[in-house]
Amino acid sequence: MTEGGKQKVVVIGHGYTSRLGVIRALGRAGYEVIVIVMVVNKKRGKPDFTPPIDSYSKFASKVYYCMPDAEQLITLLLDKCTDKDRKVVLFPDSDVSAAAIDLNQKRLENDFLFPHIDHTPGAAVEWMSKIRQKQGAEKVGLNVAGGEVIEIVDGAYEIPSTICYPCFSKPLESIAGAKTGVGRCDNELQLRAALDKIIKRSPTISVLVEEYKEIEEEYALLGISDGANVHIPGILHVLSLAQGGHYGVAKQGEILPNEGYESLIDGFKSFVKETRFVGLFDIDFYKSEGRFYFCEINFRYGGSGYAYTKSGVNLPAMCVRVLNGERVESGALVTKKAKYVNERMCLDDWYNGFISTQTFSRLLQDCDISFIKDPEDSEPQRMFKKMIHGMCVRRIIKRCVGR
Repeated sequence: MTEGGKQKVVVIGHGYTSRLGVIRALGRAGYEVIVIVMVVNKKRGKPDFTPPIDSYSKFASKVYYCMPDAEQLITLLLDKCTDKDRKVVLFPDSDVSAAAIDLNQKRLENDFLFPHIDHTPGAAVEWMSKIRQKQGAEKVGLNVAGGEVIEIVDGAYEIPSTICYPCFSKPLESIAGAKTGVGRCDNELQLRAALDKIIKRSPTISVLVEEYKEIEEEYALLGISDGANVHIPGILHVLSLAQGGHYGVAKQGEILPNEGYESLIDGFKSFVKETRFVGLFDIDFYKSEGRFYFCEINFRYGGSGYAYTKSGVNLPAMCVRVLNGERVESGALVTKKAKYVNERMCLDDWYNGFISTQTFSRLLQDCDISFIKDPEDSEPQRMFKKMIHGMCVRRIIKRCVGR
């Protein structure tokens, strides 16, 4: 048994703000939290093993590092993260970690509990296909944009003459191409440019080319499922998106109660039940021409998930209980609107020149919920301020060199 009888939970991902939210939610619920940082950034051409700010949280008992490689991750889990007295819970916080765990269930099942679909290796990965998701969403009556798939093999592809412009391109599976080549294309020339960008990263890949929808508003929601019962406690309304390398991530938003969205949420619940997924999920959707459209489901924690915890709904803790065999019940709900801000997205947008210093400062102050700042766990905020200072210096140097 671990010290004090605490069950161990391993949080795995590459983004420090998202991981930090999970670490705090689980730590406050009484679990022993181990962190695995998937290193994606480089420093002087080598992997950057600089301790990220979430590693300074008082709730992080141990921190390990590995590259975004499935075999490395599984080996690390088996070598460093087991408990001889009880199974350890795995909490994936990225598509890469979620896929690695799903595909290696047989190697992990004796020592760990983890999200799954019918305990079948690869079943969740199959549902990561955008086509499979669209088919499932349509089956339960959700609106989806039409689309076609372009197969790229060894850098070669053909664009169907049936594609209508403008269109929207993105890798068919979220684990395959990150944000590369994702975006609107107004003509075939732009689509070819997007596909060529994708090829530089993945020369053999499937790309979904969707009918372009003019988006009025963007939303997301997180929920928990035991495979038969689904609980969705509230929704997230995106107010502004990060730019550059964080394309599609909310910089600022508001968390809302379910009132007024009941029928839509019932549709999402039916969709999740269709997948038979057990664990915590994140769904993106949007409004176009007065109608809501399903975008995608991620079988992991979402980037703005900490807004739920700060609104009194601890989804990570609920997920751990479900993975331990508890049923999902109609639990806590979001009861009031609150504005949240992702400080990291604001900082990166400021550093890269997408927002002014005044806007950066305003965004950090104009919120009810901060993802990093927390008086009860202050060390990450202290390190974040140190990071801001360092980026200020680098920004000045970059401007001077650029003259």
